[in-house]
Amino acid sequence: MRTKTSEPAVSFGRWLLCALPVACCLFLPLPMIAQGGDYAQAEAMVRNHQWDDGLALVLRLLKNDPRNPRELNLAGLALTGKGEIEEADEYFRKCLRSSPSFIPALKNLSINEFNGKQYGEAEKNLLAAAKLTPNDPVVNLYLGEIAYRQQKYEQAADTLGRSPELLARNADASAHLAVSYLQTGRKDKALEILGRIKPEEIESQSQFAIGVALAEAELPERAIPYLEAVQRSFPGSYDLGFDLVLTYMSAKEFSRAIKDATDMIGRGRETAELNNILAEAYESNNETQHAVDALRRAIALAPDDESNYLDFASLCMNHRSYDAGMKVIQVGLEAHPRSGSLIFMRGVLYGMQDEFNLAEKDFQQAAEVAPQNNLGYVGLGVTYLEKGNAEQAIQVLRQRLREKPNDASLLYLLGEALLRKGAAPGQEAYTEAQHSLEKSVALNPGLCLPHVSLGGIYMDEDKLDEAIVQFEKARSIDHNERSAYSHLAVAYRRLGQADKSKEVMSALKDIIDQERRATREKMKADAQDHPEDSAAGKDR
Repeated sequence: MRTKTSEPAVSFGRWLLCALPVACCLFLPLPMIAQGGDYAQAEAMVRNHQWDDGLALVLRLLKNDPRNPRELNLAGLALTGKGEIEEADEYFRKCLRSSPSFIPALKNLSINEFNGKQYGEAEKNLLAAAKLTPNDPVVNLYLGEIAYRQQKYEQAADTLGRSPELLARNADASAHLAVSYLQTGRKDKALEILGRIKPEEIESQSQFAIGVALAEAELPERAIPYLEAVQRSFPGSYDLGFDLVLTYMSAKEFSRAIKDATDMIGRGRETAELNNILAEAYESNNETQHAVDALRRAIALAPDDESNYLDFASLCMNHRSYDAGMKVIQVGLEAHPRSGSLIFMRGVLYGMQDEFNLAEKDFQQAAEVAPQNNLGYVGLGVTYLEKGNAEQAIQVLRQRLREKPNDASLLYLLGEALLRKGAAPGQEAYTEAQHSLEKSVALNPGLCLPHVSLGGIYMDEDKLDEAIVQFEKARSIDHNERSAYSHLAVAYRRLGQADKSKEVMSALKDIIDQERRATREKMKADAQDHPEDSAAGKDR
């Protein structure tokens, strides 16, 4: 998730201590409690929040036995109840100096240190207590909370999970366990916990953490109620509002994204980035003219941000409005004459119109003005391949790969260029193509076409099982990549799996039918929407 902000500034000062009954914080060895009438009376006073009376009585007891661990611990608890934390901690430390293994004092001191955000000291004392009582639920709960704050999510999940009874009584601690599970890839366990938690039952910081973790785990629909709850607590926060719009987009809730973004603009929170994401929402909702208007506002608000020109040009290309795209890029280049990205995009626009010589010049210029970026070289490689000049593509790509040997896109293009030049099995160039493609898919498994090309090589080598793996991976990445389906159908047929081959061919037919329907619908939409008119009228 692209978040705009860190967690809301909400103080958690004493949430855990307050969530536990007083008896849980009065840590004393049970056999001792019944001994001594005055001590029992002092303890009862502290349990009943009679802090001053209990403290006065236990201090009288300490005059007779100043090193008594249970009395020192009780004095510390009474002072903690009074809010005199520094004095309380001194009594806990006196207790531990005389009795280092006195578990109640270790736990009570740790809790005060935790609430004072002295996490290092708290952790040290909790670990000492854990050695003496490894299954203590309070010790594990606080250790888990410290690990959570340190973003050590594996450790947090392990220790928080050892305190089920305390978790059942504290929704925020349960929320932290759920976040820890999400951050360590255990979605099912996280969702099981969240099924028992309502957003309004937890504090804003926990709501935000859950919302972000769910969005990052690609569960935006589940994230939305938590982020909406945070926004209700901080209705004026631009960053939270922006994050929520992004989450609506991820969940494909385009109408809700449009509503929230336009509401923010109406409240005077208009920015270029908000208009940019609003344009994306409008376009996704088939409201192209509104998308155009939003991008024009984004450019007007932030003329120095080249991303808005690029997004506008991309929108024009999607609607085959290449002239409009060119005009937008030209406006951008007037503000950013040495922008490699804008020059590259102009080359793409030329290429889309089959003007490969002009595209080649732009890709060369993009590579010169932004040598640290591979876009220009990728563009050159594609252009040379489209022009049928595989030899020149190979030369450019090999040269760039000597400088950037681990770029998956360059490796794919080199492999493809070698194959288009006519490399055949058994030739050195063919082996180089195979190695380039294998390295490409290893470096970036999410690229579709390298899997298709590599699968073709495996087909040539009669490694049908390996070829099928590559083709299946390709169509899982891009469900509409025809070449993956056609090659896959052939591979299944050659493997003797005729039913699977027919199934793949049927899926390919569905894709072609869908594309034909989409083309007809797009033609109708293009007759109504003319983004080039708005682009041409862009104020500069």
